[in-house]
Amino acid sequence: MHSDHSRLFSHMLYEYKKGVRKLAMYTCSESESYFHIKKLQTSDIAYVVSEAFNDKVNIFFGDCPCISIIESFGEKKLNDLDEKEDFILGVLLGYDITKQCERYMGMIVPDKCKACPSMAKSC
Repeated sequence: MHSDHSRLFSHMLYEYKKGVRKLAMYTCSESESYFHIKKLQTSDIAYVVSEAFNDKVNIFFGDCPCISIIESFGEKKLNDLDEKEDFILGVLLGYDITKQCERYMGMIVPDKCKACPSMAKSC
């Protein structure tokens, strides 16, 4: 289990331990997930697993308050999150906050993109 995928997971875990990120999401096959979950348990890191697509799962891991928010979304797949949940998840994962705001506003008030010159370019 020393694939490129495992190296990516290990890198994300390293970044979390160093404080670079407070929450991470890793997508893998269900069978591969057991290996990664064991690493998280051994490191005493909070995590939650959710169903993704095509026999894949998303492993969210990080600080307990962040994991609690992910758990509050229920068992939804990522594409079933509502606009606010999508926004919150993006921010927690460290995505560009301005782009997350643009994405959120574009979903709830499409005409809002016309009001802000910077948003008009991305909408």
